[in-house]
Amino acid sequence: MNGHMSGAFWSAGECMLELRPQSHGTLAHAAAGDSYNTAVYLKRLVPDMPVRYVSALGDDAMSGLIREHMRDERIDDSLIDIRAGGTAGLYAIATDANGERRFTYWRAQSAARGMLSAPHLAQLGGRLAECRVLLLTGITLAILDDERRAALLSLAAQVRAAGGWVALDNNYRPALWDVATAREWMDRAAQVCTHALFSFDDEVLLHGDRSPAEALARIAALGVPEVVLKLGADGCLIGGAAEHAAHVPALPVRAVDTTAAGDSFNAGYLAQRLRGASSVKAAEFGCAVAAAVVTHPGAIIPAAALPSLNTEP
Repeated sequence: MNGHMSGAFWSAGECMLELRPQSHGTLAHAAAGDSYNTAVYLKRLVPDMPVRYVSALGDDAMSGLIREHMRDERIDDSLIDIRAGGTAGLYAIATDANGERRFTYWRAQSAARGMLSAPHLAQLGGRLAECRVLLLTGITLAILDDERRAALLSLAAQVRAAGGWVALDNNYRPALWDVATAREWMDRAAQVCTHALFSFDDEVLLHGDRSPAEALARIAALGVPEVVLKLGADGCLIGGAAEHAAHVPALPVRAVDTTAAGDSFNAGYLAQRLRGASSVKAAEFGCAVAAAVVTHPGAIIPAAALPSLNTEP
């Protein structure tokens, strides 16, 4: 499944406003969310590729701040449905004396849950021909109702039928939906995707897999052409419907903050695959990107700290 760079990268999901405590009782804000993090790193790695975020935001000040962060990262926000009276999702980080982070979320009323309304779907459908890669995640599916989940997977099926890629990150969050619903919809999404970029830890939570090999076999049995099973500090396994798994080790680094490790891996992997690199080479580069990200605090690290797409991993 070799690729080329023409077309746009669409990332669908929820982008929230992140609040981090600073000195003197102030708070710093940033835009964050799994699908957004991947979009930012993909844009940084492949500056010439249009990257568009698919979501809904409100017309409130916090939604405005999120869009400012997007524009700073050159993420196109023209596919975001702006909902009158809506508000953005919000979360705050608290860090204890040992550096452990705790998160508090205010996302139940997030406008993103109402994305893919009929007018929004019509807008997306009118521009779908430009979509080279559509990225969605377990969190994207979790926040939507069944009608919107089905609509999103219909869009994904159209992208795939037209020769585009559909990348799926499992990102299972038990707090957002029940196991039975998550299993059903993640299987349906996997059957539509071309690239499954799954975390083994999340597959254990969702399916109780006893080993990476068991998880890989189950995912491949759904007919996914290309499967990457992320193993955290142990790197990843690459498999698929018709190939034996290859192990790619992680880079040995001292992690400071593992936030966005998987999200940034996805960006590195897809960036290299779009250039026509092999899945193993792409995974090596994905591991290099993730290694850079975990050695810095926060989801989005300074751009200068990222490895270059033009250097051998």
